[in-house]
Amino acid sequence: MKQWLPFLLVLIFPLLLTGQRKEKLDRANREFATGDYPGAIRTLQTVKGLEGDAEASLLLSVSQFHANDLLAAEAGLLSLAEREKDNYPLVWFYLGRIYHTQHRFVRAATEYKRYLRSLSGDGPERKTVVNLLRNVDNGIRAGFVTDEMVAENMGPRVNSEHDEFGPVPSPLGSGRLYFNLVRPEISTGRVQSDIVVSTNTSSGWGTPVSLNPFINSSSQESLVDISLDGQKLFYYRGQSATEGRFLVDTFRATGNNEMVTLDAGVPLYPYQGDVTPYLGAADAVYFASTRPGGYGGLDLYRMQRLPGGAFAPPQNLGPNVNGPYDEICPFVARDGRTLYFSTNDPAHSVGGFDVVRTFRVVGTENQFTLPENAGMPLNSAGDDTHFRLANDTFTGFLASDRKDGLGKRDLYIIYYVEPREEMQ
Repeated sequence: MKQWLPFLLVLIFPLLLTGQRKEKLDRANREFATGDYPGAIRTLQTVKGLEGDAEASLLLSVSQFHANDLLAAEAGLLSLAEREKDNYPLVWFYLGRIYHTQHRFVRAATEYKRYLRSLSGDGPERKTVVNLLRNVDNGIRAGFVTDEMVAENMGPRVNSEHDEFGPVPSPLGSGRLYFNLVRPEISTGRVQSDIVVSTNTSSGWGTPVSLNPFINSSSQESLVDISLDGQKLFYYRGQSATEGRFLVDTFRATGNNEMVTLDAGVPLYPYQGDVTPYLGAADAVYFASTRPGGYGGLDLYRMQRLPGGAFAPPQNLGPNVNGPYDEICPFVARDGRTLYFSTNDPAHSVGGFDVVRTFRVVGTENQFTLPENAGMPLNSAGDDTHFRLANDTFTGFLASDRKDGLGKRDLYIIYYVEPREEMQ
């Protein structure tokens, strides 16, 4: 969850620029601002007498938090709070973030409230902290932790220090998982997004390999979906999130692994804000969009399939599903009624984006029940998105940036104790 970063940067860095050892602090400042948290940590640890510089100590602890070193971050923040008493209220905010991330909701609420009392006026930071308090209250009040499932990081062979997201299990049940891998190219420094595949063997999930050189190119490719028969792969190709198009690739009948790229044949338009479509439902296409006329942020839409391959106009899923926050990454279970998606609405989330579940009302095309949180440990205090259930009925996959991960977003596998009824 990143919406609280801008105002915190404003609070931290002007303090650093007036301190001693300005050159190193300026360098750490720049590294932090660009997201190079390990670099900022290394720079700050070379500052002599760091313990006596409160601003540098604070930046070090915040960098450690973002680098997922929660133990070091907590120790540094507690030490700073003891030395400086109430001089650095931001310490309380980040202690709250640490405890929130660890699902220590009561302790997180205490620290958030201390920080909230230090704020004056009604600025964006106050709204952010109030929403975080709503998140932890959901965790305290509802007790989303359930013994119906187990969540596991897919490990260092699948995940890396880079960004993995968008898992799509093979519809053929072949023990293959397709997903997107975003990493910088060493030679050019530009960010490269490719579609890769990992295979499950007797020794576990294997190291991902590039799906096909005919698909992955110098542009940005992102996997969208795979047809139920496994013969069509839908993906997005473009230079940015809005400058591109949705495509479909099919293997030639000759079996020589050449691929034919075609327009996906679905009226989705990235320049209108259409993102994260789900094409696997037999009766409709679901997608998120910032199209005009929504309820705010990204809303979910449903586009009914018509005879002959045509589509009805897209319909907003309405106020039960959509709201002033973002709704993304729809997935429809095999029963055709159960809709999973991710939302950062603090009314439903324990932190960041959470996976929630709603049901299409029987006999209707576009009426859905109020969403319910899909539970923990599927969800966390981080951003949990791109959830998919596998056809085996008891396994799920998602992407998450939770703090026990290896890098940015990692892939997680969910094991359900009982088969999911909606997938039978």
